[in-house]
Amino acid sequence: MDKQIKAPAQKGSSKDATSGDAAVGAAITKAGTSAAHAAAGASRSLVGGLSAIRDVRHAKKQRADAQADLRDIERLLEADRSDLAHRREIERNYPQIVSAQKKEIAKAKAEASEADAHIKECEKQIRTLKEELGEMKERHEQELRPYRNLMEGSRGRSDDAAKALATIRRSVRNAEGALNDATKQREQRIAAANRTVDNARERLTVVQNEQSVLQEEDAQSSSAALAKVQSEIATEEMHLQAAREEVVQVTRESQGAVDQAQQTLWGLKRELAAAEKTAADAKQEATARKEEYDSLYKQAQAEEKAHEESIKSCESRIRDYKKTRDAARKRMEDAHKILHEANEIHAHPETTEGLRQRIADEEEDLATAQEELADLTESERELRRSTRGLRAAVVAIIIAVIVIIILIAWTLVPKG
Repeated sequence: MDKQIKAPAQKGSSKDATSGDAAVGAAITKAGTSAAHAAAGASRSLVGGLSAIRDVRHAKKQRADAQADLRDIERLLEADRSDLAHRREIERNYPQIVSAQKKEIAKAKAEASEADAHIKECEKQIRTLKEELGEMKERHEQELRPYRNLMEGSRGRSDDAAKALATIRRSVRNAEGALNDATKQREQRIAAANRTVDNARERLTVVQNEQSVLQEEDAQSSSAALAKVQSEIATEEMHLQAAREEVVQVTRESQGAVDQAQQTLWGLKRELAAAEKTAADAKQEATARKEEYDSLYKQAQAEEKAHEESIKSCESRIRDYKKTRDAARKRMEDAHKILHEANEIHAHPETTEGLRQRIADEEEDLATAQEELADLTESERELRRSTRGLRAAVVAIIIAVIVIIILIAWTLVPKG
C-alpha cells in the first residue's frame, strides 16, 4: 500500500520540476529583455544628458562673451563721453584757458630765471668762501706752527724731566735700602764682635777660677797643671784683647759704611729736590704752552668753522633754489601741454564732431549688445529649465556607475 502511494508522488515531482525550469527560463528571458530595454534607455538618457550639458555650457559661454563685449562697449563709451565732455569744456573756456596758461608760463619762467640767478650768485659766493677758507687755513697753519713747536718742545722737556725724576726717585729708594742694609750689617757685625768678647771673657773667667782652685791645693802636686792653666790664662787674655780690638775695628768700619750710605742718600735727596723742582717747572711750562696753543687753535678753528657754515648755508640755499626752479619748470611744462591741447582742440572741431558721432554709434552698439545679452540670458535660462531632467539623469547614472564600481571592487577584495 505504501508503494502504490509512493509511485504517483514521484511522478508528480518530475512534472513540477519541469514546469519550474520553464518558469525560470521565461523569467530570465524576460529579465534579459527588460535589462536590454533598460540599457538602451539608459544609453539614450546618457547621450541626451551629455548633449544637454554641452548645450548649456555653450549657451553659458555665449552669454559670458556677450557680457564681456557689453563691458568693453560700456568702457569705451564712458571714456569717449569723458573725452567729449573735456573737449567741450575746453572749447567753452578756450580764451580763459589760453590767457591763464600764458600767464602761468610767464610767471613760471620768471620764477625759474630768478632761481637761476640766485643759484649763480650762491655758487659765486661759495667759490669766494672756499678760496678765503683755503687762504685762512694756510695762514692759520703758519701762525700756529711756532706755538705748536714751542708746545711740543716744552712737552718733550717735561717728559725728560719726569723720566729723570723717576730715575732719581729709584736711586733714592735704592740708597735708602743700602743705608738700611749698612745699618743692619753694622749692628750684626758689632753684635758678633761683642759676642766674641763675651765668649773670651767667659773662657778667661773659667780658667782663672781653675787657677784659684789649683793654688789652694798642694803646690808640689799641682805645679804642672798650674803652669798649663797660667799658659791658658795668658792665651785667653790675648784672645780677649784681640776681640776687644776687633769690636773697635768693626765698629769703626761699619760706622764708616753707614756714614757713606747716609752721605750718598743725602746727596741723592738733594738731587731729588732739584729734579722735582725741574720737573714741576717743566710741567708748568708745558701746560702753559699747551693752553696757549689750544686757545689759538680753537680761535682758528672757530674762524674756519664760520666760513664752512657759510659755505653749507649757500649750498642749502642752492638746493632750495633748484627745487623752486625745477617746480617752476614743471609748471611751465604743464602749462605748455594744457595750452597745446587747447589749441589742438580749438583748431580741429571736426575731431570733436567725429567723437560725438562715434559716441552715437557706440550707444547704438550698446543697445544692441544689451538686447543680445538679454536674449542669450533668456535662452540659457530656458535651456537649463528644459534640460534639467536629462542633466539630472546623467548625474544619477554617473553616481550609479561609481557605486557599482565600488561594490565590484569591494567584492574582489580578499576577505580575512
